[in-house]
Amino acid sequence: MEKTQYERIVAEYLDMVYKIAVSYAKNATDADDIVQQTFYKLLIRKSGFKDEEHIKRWLIRVCINECNSLFSGFWRRNVHLFGQREGDRETSEDPLFEAQESRVLHEAVRKLPGKCRSVIYLFYYEGYRTQEIAEILHIREATARTRLVRGRKILKEELKEAWDYE
Repeated sequence: MEKTQYERIVAEYLDMVYKIAVSYAKNATDADDIVQQTFYKLLIRKSGFKDEEHIKRWLIRVCINECNSLFSGFWRRNVHLFGQREGDRETSEDPLFEAQESRVLHEAVRKLPGKCRSVIYLFYYEGYRTQEIAEILHIREATARTRLVRGRKILKEELKEAWDYE
């Protein structure tokens, strides 16, 4: 891949990849590692892309895979740092969501189970249809719709108290 093309892709998709990584990792340090690995894999990729949409989908898929591998390793499952209880992860203020309502919604999305979280993110934040989400995540379209419905239901319950709506 040419240097100028690589720099253009990084500049265009860095925010998207970072938001996905933060939603999974729940802290900036791990998200930075995930972003770095994602763009490293882009750099060493041998074959080209068909179009811009192919690049975007490839980056999303690789980022999600990196998130999953980061938290599936032995170290992450079995070693806990001092001051960190089981099930807790470091959280930091996210400058991407300044408004209180946006921050509450973002936190609720981050608390979703991983399968629902990725579908919700791709549908609402990236604007993909369920058929496209199914292709990106390598799942059936019905599965993508089911995860979307489950994620919405969880969010509705979670946000009902925060936003006092019925």
